[in-house]
Amino acid sequence: METLRLSAKQYIIAITVGIACFLPPFIGEATNIALPNMLAGLGYTMGPDYWSLYGWILTVYLLTSTIFLIPAARLADKFSKKWFFSIGVLLLGVGSLGVGMSTSGEMVLAMRTIEGIGNALMFGSAIALLASAVKVELRGTAIGIAMTGVFLGQLAGPLLAGALTDVFGWSMVYHILCPVALLSFFLAIPFIPRDHPTDKGPYDWIGALLFMGGMGFALYGFSKQPNTDALALLISGIFLLIAFFFYEKRNKNPLIPINLILHNRQFTFNNSANLLYYVAIYAMGSLVSLYMTNVWGITDALPRALIVTTQGLILVLFTIVAGRFYDHLLPRWLLAFGVLFTIGGITGAWIMGVPSTGTLWLIGAILCASVAAFGIGSLILTGIDRFIKNAPPKYATTTGLLLISIGMIILLTCGTETAIWSMIAVQAFFGVGIAIFVTPNSTAIMNSVTPQEFGMASGTLSTTRMLGMAISIGIVSILKNIFLSGTSDNYAASFLQMMDGTIIAALVVLVLAMIFSWTAGSRRKA
Repeated sequence: METLRLSAKQYIIAITVGIACFLPPFIGEATNIALPNMLAGLGYTMGPDYWSLYGWILTVYLLTSTIFLIPAARLADKFSKKWFFSIGVLLLGVGSLGVGMSTSGEMVLAMRTIEGIGNALMFGSAIALLASAVKVELRGTAIGIAMTGVFLGQLAGPLLAGALTDVFGWSMVYHILCPVALLSFFLAIPFIPRDHPTDKGPYDWIGALLFMGGMGFALYGFSKQPNTDALALLISGIFLLIAFFFYEKRNKNPLIPINLILHNRQFTFNNSANLLYYVAIYAMGSLVSLYMTNVWGITDALPRALIVTTQGLILVLFTIVAGRFYDHLLPRWLLAFGVLFTIGGITGAWIMGVPSTGTLWLIGAILCASVAAFGIGSLILTGIDRFIKNAPPKYATTTGLLLISIGMIILLTCGTETAIWSMIAVQAFFGVGIAIFVTPNSTAIMNSVTPQEFGMASGTLSTTRMLGMAISIGIVSILKNIFLSGTSDNYAASFLQMMDGTIIAALVVLVLAMIFSWTAGSRRKA
């Protein structure tokens, strides 16, 4: 029997895409840690201007990414996915350099916009390039490698941001991204094969304008609620998106093939689960950092970053395992290793003793939690793979969402008293749950369409991701306007109320995501 494995060139392509995919999550996670120091360094103090700029620095990147993703992905189908990918990587590097050199809040917002456009160009083509380069039987493994780049960024973002901010200042957090972007660019030119246009029909400019206008108005209006003027923008955006839907349904070469969405259940339901997952999880990184700073009083960036690093370390260790689960290529010895890792990690955590915010204690605690989480995740996936023959993706994706929900419930129990182990447990459950959900779900989406639809599917997958992130930040902005507007006394209690409201909303969204994920079906297309 022939052993399935990626070729050397396919590994290089997957690694190149993975390096590029490292950039956006690094930017997001690092900004969560560095943003309080950035605003202080730019001369902003706690108040309405502080919170307004805080929200906009997070939102403008997500807004521009979401608006441009689908139009950019469809343009790449007409010209070249390779070159759109390469230009996007360069823009991410340029925008990050500009943020690091910024001397005002307005300059930061302009550079974040460039980052957002670069993210749209890169991510709109990345997974499509990878899916085209490998056959369906190995697509989960290849996407798992690329997703490892995503989670390496999620791991390195808070850790490096904490260390660099404390030692060199917040600007250095963004400067170090330039060589990473250049590395991916110079690998892409010789190693990613030249692709030919897959869409030879006329470009849907009217659809693109309706989509960008509707999405822009809707997201901006939503993020400013409760506000009467912003409500008018939200309603206008919704009407434009409804007009976009009916226009696309009649268009012979639409920006988004509505019929595919209406009739391909796996594609639609898994994308819906992806959207809801990001709505639930994305804002938690920023909230947890603020929570540890302003409620627990952990003002140094490095301890906060180390605690959050638990999630990223587990994701890096476990994502390729989740990809191999999708391809049914898990090794037999993983079950035994899962038992050993689970016991070893829990034992190590018990030996660690009284929790502390000291660097050495946190590193030891994170390693123990990561080992235990790797073991638990291995037991879950090997158990599914052994007892359910040719297990469809829904078993992994639904289990992953359930583990994230458990992490949310633990977070809900945290109060004003510092509880380091509880927060590390939250990050551990998030890490193993995300790893089990993301790669199988992304692979299922790409396998539900034909190769001619890869560009559209990649763009849609990335759009649901960015839209979910934007909605997540919007929900937090709304709750911030409700709970924190005008707050000067008893800030911690008001913040906890906002945090609890966000977690409860996230749990409701995760239940809906589990329903979509479980009912998505298991159709696979070569």
